[in-house]
Amino acid sequence: MTKLHELLAAEKTPMSAYNQVYEETLKKFKSASHYFEGHSKSLTMIEDTPGNKHTESQAREEKPVTTTVLDTLEYALDLFANFEDLLYQKNKTNQIAKAQIKWKGEVLGDNIPVDELLGLEARLTKLRLLFQEIPTLDATKEWKKDTDVGQNVWVTKYPEENTKTEKVMMPVIMKEATKEHPAQVKESNKDVVVGKFTLIKRSGSATALQKAEIIKTIDELLVEIKQARMRANETEIVKDKIGKVLVDIILKPLK
Repeated sequence: MTKLHELLAAEKTPMSAYNQVYEETLKKFKSASHYFEGHSKSLTMIEDTPGNKHTESQAREEKPVTTTVLDTLEYALDLFANFEDLLYQKNKTNQIAKAQIKWKGEVLGDNIPVDELLGLEARLTKLRLLFQEIPTLDATKEWKKDTDVGQNVWVTKYPEENTKTEKVMMPVIMKEATKEHPAQVKESNKDVVVGKFTLIKRSGSATALQKAEIIKTIDELLVEIKQARMRANETEIVKDKIGKVLVDIILKPLK
């Protein structure tokens, strides 16, 4: 018995064959005079002479009809019927092709249709791209949970400290005073520490380990879902046909 995965693997061949013939048929219909029209042309001279008979013979012209609309359609729709039967069988089989999704020995879902498994696989793959962009904590700093602020907020263990300085004008004695002359004094700016900055950083990012565990979980789920899809695709196909029924109805007016 043919399995669903074998049918899926063979689907492209009849689809390609039908699409090609469909395009060829369309071109024929758009060039009807070339394919579907013929004629017989003859000349009858008034006087029956040997010369005129030769002229009549030379003027005779035959263009046969290359093909008919019915013949053309029957060939194209034969391929249509084969392809439609394949799709019909695939879609009917998809109605009964199901499998379990398992996770660490437990059944997450039972009797899941193969289309859902296929879609879930694609959606989780897309979701994985989102989780790859999760921002993570700065690894150069040590962090701890800041439950006073929020359940998922982190705070640096050690505050960053920096001094605050201000420029203060200070007198600088350039030359000491003497009995004859006063001291020579010049004002100069000097940075004086007047305070201390304390910076405590907080973050709502995830840890690198959390990010790695989530991506690992998605990858493991994808493996399970792919295996479930493969099991569902082992379902034997429904041997049913509809193509010829449709073709007979469509071509009936031409017969």
